[in-house]
Amino acid sequence: MLKKINMKIEKIGKRQEFILIVFLAVFLVFGITVGIGTMTCGWHLVDDHEFMRYVYEMKYEGKTLIGLIDEWIKRDLSWRYEPLYYANRIISSALFGINSVSYMMLKSIEIVMSFVFLYYCARLMQTEKVYAFLFAAISLIGYQSPVWWKLGPQEAQCTLLFSIGFYCMLKWLRGWRSGWAWGSIVAFVLMSNYKESFIILIPFLMLFCLYCDVKWKNEKLSWKRAWHCIKSRAWYYLILGLLFCVLIMIIVIYVGVSDYDKVGLDAAVPWEEYQQALSNALAGDLKWFKRFGIVFGMILLTYWDNFKKLWKEMLLTAVFLLPQIILFGQAGIQERYILPSSIGYALFFLIFIPNSHILSGKRKLCYQFCALLLLLAHGRVAMREADYYRYRGESVTTMLETVAEMTENKEDIEVLSCLRPNEEGNLTMHFWMGLHGYDNVYYWTEEDGSINQAWGVNSYHEPERYVNQSFEDMDVVVMYNQEDRHWCYTPTLELDDFTYQKCGTLDLYVRNNSGIEAVDTTVQGLKINF
Repeated sequence: MLKKINMKIEKIGKRQEFILIVFLAVFLVFGITVGIGTMTCGWHLVDDHEFMRYVYEMKYEGKTLIGLIDEWIKRDLSWRYEPLYYANRIISSALFGINSVSYMMLKSIEIVMSFVFLYYCARLMQTEKVYAFLFAAISLIGYQSPVWWKLGPQEAQCTLLFSIGFYCMLKWLRGWRSGWAWGSIVAFVLMSNYKESFIILIPFLMLFCLYCDVKWKNEKLSWKRAWHCIKSRAWYYLILGLLFCVLIMIIVIYVGVSDYDKVGLDAAVPWEEYQQALSNALAGDLKWFKRFGIVFGMILLTYWDNFKKLWKEMLLTAVFLLPQIILFGQAGIQERYILPSSIGYALFFLIFIPNSHILSGKRKLCYQFCALLLLLAHGRVAMREADYYRYRGESVTTMLETVAEMTENKEDIEVLSCLRPNEEGNLTMHFWMGLHGYDNVYYWTEEDGSINQAWGVNSYHEPERYVNQSFEDMDVVVMYNQEDRHWCYTPTLELDDFTYQKCGTLDLYVRNNSGIEAVDTTVQGLKINF
């Protein structure tokens, strides 16, 4: 039956194929982001503050667009290498202001385009339509799906640039004009200047180019043949090689390789810590990749004589995945860090293996069934993550709007944010309230019990913002509750004289007899519980 369905799908014309894959991509992405409500859920307490900050600095501090881009790129180069990331976010802020739906819509469009380009990359590798769809879907759907809606991570943009560049490269390798090669170079240059983890895909791209030249011409691999292929495309290898070497040297010499949140290499870190991080990842966000990878491997071992001939494909997969494992060795590959590794995983099991034609009979049906189960398992994960994100976004937005409404036209009302140690939560509070005309927010530090207006412990503030305030003067208190993943403690504050109001994943406390009228803070809880 599956064979008959596949034969019918393979007979679909190119126009119908394009319409179908675009429809499926739009249905999957917008079906989740719009249907579950992530697109309209509002603001969060991580990364989103950057858009508000840039708008605030341009609106109230008189900074120009170019000046702001220059400032943040220089600041970024002291600890990361992602210049296009800041340029894009600042330009987006100038265009969209603080309309979160616009940013969410842009993210969804990026994912749809990535899905379509990945699909056609598979088709250019002569992969059957069903496997090409599974390749694109499994690359993007799963624990890595928060990049569809989280506004901070760069993986969505980098995946799009990678898929466009890979598609252009494949078109060129298939014999199309050299303009496709230049198109791929432009995409890879942009990708490499957007996030560091995508720079280390360049060796894979160079090796894959050689692999295609040999395989598609049905010639036996030899050192002589390999050298001939390299010479025939020497300019392309040279440009990619220079791009890789120059950027790696900039990062190693100028930026550093161990300055950001356990990302990178650190000789001082014991090997056991890397092992533990990988083990945790395999038991957590990589669990379905691990489980079905074991099943796929067991099936393939029954074809041992043919399977061992795929050493070139195994080498390519290793060149794709191992640098990612090393790069995120301390942090562990989870959530957004799963990209681009999920693409490498899907490339091996859903393109290299089917294209090798070693699968047959009932074992082939079992393999296909497991691939479908992997997609379904990851689809469930994506929907649950989207629902949690929706819940948290509605909680944060309701809290911000409620606090603004409570303090409207009341200059003596003071708000205490207890979101630290999540400094980004405090940044969101500061800039959102500032853009709405309020500068009445104070910040609690649990360690020393201090209350002041220093909204970021690592930021420079005017001296008066460090003046300690009395808790008795605070009228509204904001903190996490245990439904929020950022919760790590309950502040040691005496709240008997306050009225409690639950606001989804956040809690509000309003001081009794403060003259503040109660506002409805009801937020719909999680809707997906399967």
